[in-house]
Amino acid sequence: MMSTLTLPSILPRRSPLLPVGAILLVALMLSLHQLGARLPLALWWQAVIAPAPADLRQLLVHDSDLPRIVVTWLCGAALGMAGVATQQVLRNPLAEPMTLGIFPGAYLALSIATVFAPSWLDGGRDGVALLGAAVALTLVFALAARRGISPLALILGGMIVNLCCGALSFALALSHFDLLTGLMIWGGGSFGQHDWQIALALLTRLLPCTLLLLLCLRPMAVFEVGDAVGSSLGASLRMTRAAALFLTLLVTAFVVSAVGVIGFIGLAAPMLARLAGARRLRDRMLWAPLFGAALLWLADQIAQYASVWYGTLIPTGAITALLGAPLLLVLLPSLRGRPDLTQALQAPSTALAPRALVLTACISAAFVLLVTGVALSVGRGLDGWHLSSLGEVHALLFLRLPHVIAALAVGVLLALAGGLLQRMTGNPMASPDVLGITAGGALGLTAALFLTVHPGLPTFLIWCAGGSLLTLLALIALGRASSYAPDTLMLTGVTISAMFQAISTIAISSDDPRVIILYNLLSGSTYNVSASAAGIVAAVALAALAVVPWCKRWLEILPLGEAVVRELGVNLMLARFALLMLSALLTAAATLIIGPLSFVGLMAPHMTRMLGVRRVMPLLFISSAVGAVLMVASDWLGRWVLFPQEMPAGVMATLLGSLYLILTMFKRGTRD
Repeated sequence: MMSTLTLPSILPRRSPLLPVGAILLVALMLSLHQLGARLPLALWWQAVIAPAPADLRQLLVHDSDLPRIVVTWLCGAALGMAGVATQQVLRNPLAEPMTLGIFPGAYLALSIATVFAPSWLDGGRDGVALLGAAVALTLVFALAARRGISPLALILGGMIVNLCCGALSFALALSHFDLLTGLMIWGGGSFGQHDWQIALALLTRLLPCTLLLLLCLRPMAVFEVGDAVGSSLGASLRMTRAAALFLTLLVTAFVVSAVGVIGFIGLAAPMLARLAGARRLRDRMLWAPLFGAALLWLADQIAQYASVWYGTLIPTGAITALLGAPLLLVLLPSLRGRPDLTQALQAPSTALAPRALVLTACISAAFVLLVTGVALSVGRGLDGWHLSSLGEVHALLFLRLPHVIAALAVGVLLALAGGLLQRMTGNPMASPDVLGITAGGALGLTAALFLTVHPGLPTFLIWCAGGSLLTLLALIALGRASSYAPDTLMLTGVTISAMFQAISTIAISSDDPRVIILYNLLSGSTYNVSASAAGIVAAVALAALAVVPWCKRWLEILPLGEAVVRELGVNLMLARFALLMLSALLTAAATLIIGPLSFVGLMAPHMTRMLGVRRVMPLLFISSAVGAVLMVASDWLGRWVLFPQEMPAGVMATLLGSLYLILTMFKRGTRD
């Protein structure tokens, strides 16, 4: 059965006019203040109607400020209406272009076209953005269909697509930074205007979509009674849903091609309209666009003032993400029905026999040695691939060995962290990235680069540790109310990551020359790891392998269910808190050395289970070997496959993990 979101009955008879009017008033006051700083009051009307050609101030108001405000109105209203339609036909109050992966898919398509097929953009960005958005939404539905297309299934599928699109966009940005610099600045959500051309183009594109959505108003209202009742009334729910989603895709493509990625307006506007008293669909279709226009106008004004204060461009899309992610965080506890996140994958029917388990462990250790040897001895040069002699290996050992040791240790740490999380939650899709610890470390690295003078390695380490600790404290505070329930914890981590990534987007989307340094810091590279740093992380990995066995009893009991856990006298909250703390510390230690990585903590334990390993300790230790192999292989592939260009190990691991994660989700559905 489809899950629902219960909302408090806050003054159901109250008109939404007051709250939307308050938002509009604040945005208007900020706009008037900015206009007053640019132009005397006596010249305002002339600047609006017929600006003097010789007065640059009037021209800026007429051709820049005014069309910018109109574009925010159009985009905000369109996204608000699209959010209402999407939430109505999916019966999912958390659905909107950002949470469904539509915006990231459109941006990735534009990035690919910019790099590999610029001729596709000759006719405009709309078609390319629409294609990317359609592919992303199709993939989200394909993933969610394996879990009954429940609200949480759609959100999880959207987050997976977001991660995949983000990884690919990040890889393109690293390898083609010069080509994509302008797209990155614009893609963060930029409303800068030079004339009325974009405003008029948006009006001509969005107006037909709005009229078509209004024509679908009556068919969409049938979804409020449920699929079964609606079908019995003779309504074509499938056609209505397809039409509404197609129109949403069009709206999203037009918005992203005009101003870039604007997240969470489609979530916040319908929600605020409902909370303000717009209960019926036709009322929400009226008030949500007004809320959307007001919110985006206010966010853009905040972005402009922040840009002046910060001294560089602040994307409006990042401001909307900062405002919208906390709203999603507040709404998640009200979401009922959570079957998706705690259903484990069907494992192979039989576990490995003791002898087979020993053989598997030996083979895993052998693979670690083999991959280490390949990383130290096999390389690529101008003459192609070659195997280094012992003398060459010894001569280059001072350069390659720290990289390999760091990759080995980080692979062990992330695999152990992922194994602990998956065992604790009973969810094989859990990973350190989902909890947001790596995003917290990335936030610390971003802050260190932009807020300190001449930051060095010690500064980066301190700030990265602070960001990871901040995330951990937020998880503890927010997860305590639900006794660290697995599903709530994971979705909380995803939402925290969205907020932190918005802050990184503000930095990345600027034209600051330090952006390329930030890309290298966030890419998960072992290239700058010193011998002492590699030794430290190796010592931490060995210590983790020694500490993990002390958690054996908890890890064996927790998957049996809360009732059994309490009957056996285990403090459930304490056990979850301790395992969460250990997982976070392991992840933070890895992030401190080579930056945030993705999917290694997810892939290694899952691959180990696919081998038939069931018992807790063998699972964790073999997973650590698999994680080490994955990390060293990613480091080696990133170094040589694109030679002479280099792809950081974290990006390579993310690309491999994205494909693996999608394939895993598809395979999972046939067994649920």
